Amino acid sequence: MEDKLKTLFPTLKASNKPSVVWLCDVSDDKAVTKIGQVIMRNEPVGLGLKRFNCFRVDVLGMPEGDLRKKYEKEAQAFYFFDPALNQTSRLAGKRAMSLSAFNSCLGKTWSKTFTVKLKAFQKSMKDILDRLDKLDGQKQVLNRKRAKLAEKPNPGKQRALDAELKRFEEERTKVEEDERAIQESCTLQPEFLPQKDEE
Repeated sequence: MEDKLKTLFPTLKASNKPSVVWLCDVSDDKAVTKIGQVIMRNEPVGLGLKRFNCFRVDVLGMPEGDLRKKYEKEAQAFYFFDPALNQTSRLAGKRAMSLSAFNSCLGKTWSKTFTVKLKAFQKSMKDILDRLDKLDGQKQVLNRKRAKLAEKPNPGKQRALDAELKRFEEERTKVEEDERAIQESCTLQPEFLPQKDEE
């Protein structure tokens, strides 16, 4: 499987991220829809996958032959790899549509890869999303104020709006910095760090 995936995805190589590959049969609308709704739209899963390389392989897009026949029998399936491309988990059949089974494989691959706990990373990233949602609301309010001032200028209100805009930009910069810090704190387990002779 790894050799085939490397052929299909030249970018799938040893890196500073683990990988998950969804081997799917797109003609199975019911299964693809269920996986999309139950697993891919799950917020904690999405937050965890931010630190993964994610790929989808359509078995129907593979060349005709034994390999395609083999993988058609396996679809739907998920393959999980550590950063060195060692397979850590595999889900196929009904288990590929199970959120708890997917979370188990995600957690297993995560704990083998990163020093920070998956749940701690998900919580920190959820806090970032909540702060970004709040900023989106503030931006809409500021845009309405800006539109009103464009119609009816008022120097005093303009100064107040400028101060609000400055605070908004500072907070947005702070959120971006905090997100970068969370991503950077998600360090690799020692075995995946570059060796001195590779640096």
